Amino acid sequence: MLARAFGERLHRYREDRGLSQRQLSIHAGIDPVQISRYERGLGLPAADTLAAIAKVLRISLDTLLLGKADRLSDDLPIKNVLLLDRLREVEKLGRKDQEMIVELIDSVVARRRVEAPVRRTA
Repeated sequence: MLARAFGERLHRYREDRGLSQRQLSIHAGIDPVQISRYERGLGLPAADTLAAIAKVLRISLDTLLLGKADRLSDDLPIKNVLLLDRLREVEKLGRKDQEMIVELIDSVVARRRVEAPVRRTA
């Protein structure tokens, strides 16, 4: 019962953070097969593995293992941890590089806004 509930939470938080099983396994230093096993409720990770997963997902151990409310995860400005990490790196760049990245993001967002109505009518 605990393993299944843990697996469901792991799956939900992993997807909420925009990570594939493979991405989570790489960042946590775990075999991808293990992530799949955990998500299917086929076991629980050792304490060090649990800590590594929680760190990557940016949630507390209590939240991941027991499902307790977690202020840390609610306070994340961006839930996709890969995007959040990249943006933190961008903050270290110079002003001109940051402006260029903002322009790139703006152009991608604008393109998607234009494409979305076209897809709906097609």
